[in-house]
Amino acid sequence: MSNLKEFRTTKNTKAIYCLFSCYDKLTNKKDQSNVLFYVEHRYESSRTTTSIQESGDDQGTSRLLLMVWILCGFVSPLVWLSINIGAAPGWIGWIGLGWILGGIILLRWTIFANAFYIRAIATMDDQYICTEGPYKVVRHPGYAAFLVGWLGFGLATCNWLAFLTTLVLTLYAYVKRILAEEQMMLLKFSMDYQQYVDESSRLIPFVF
Repeated sequence: MSNLKEFRTTKNTKAIYCLFSCYDKLTNKKDQSNVLFYVEHRYESSRTTTSIQESGDDQGTSRLLLMVWILCGFVSPLVWLSINIGAAPGWIGWIGLGWILGGIILLRWTIFANAFYIRAIATMDDQYICTEGPYKVVRHPGYAAFLVGWLGFGLATCNWLAFLTTLVLTLYAYVKRILAEEQMMLLKFSMDYQQYVDESSRLIPFVF
C-alpha cells in the first residue's frame, strides 16, 4: 500500500537519539555511538521533496533493532561494568573510538552516494538500484556503517563482555534486517536486483 510521505527522521530515530542523550547526562560521559543517529537525523530532516513511498514488510526487525539498541547501549555496558568482569586495556577504548569514526565516515559516504537512502524499509516510485560509491562493493553499506559504529562502541567500553554482547546482538539484528530489505528489493526490481546480488557482497567485501 502506497502513501505520500515527506522525507524526514522517523520516530524511532528521534526516540533513540533522545535515549542516548539522556544516557550521556546520567552517566556524565559522552556516548559516541549516538553520532551515527545524528548523521541520519540531519540528513533525513533536511530532505524536503516528497515522493510516493511504498512500505515493505520489515518482519518485525524495527522492534528487534530498538530492543538491541537499548540492550547494547544501556543494559549491557552498565551490567558488565558494574560487576567489573571482562575488563580490557584502556588503549582498546581508543581503537573503539577509531571504529566509531570509521562508521560515521562510511555512513556519510553512503548517504552521499544514494539519493534514496532512508531508514525505513520502503521504496520510492522513482527509485533505482544504486551501484555507486560503497554500493559498488557491498549492498548494505549503511547497515555496515552502523555495525562498525556499534562494535566501536563495544570496544570503547573497555570491556570484552560488553563488546561480545554488542557483536552478537547487533550482528543478529542487522542480518535479519538485511534479509527483510533484500526480499523487498527483489519483489520491486526482480531480476535486476538479483543480478546486483550476484555481483556484490552483503556487508563484508568478498566474504559475506
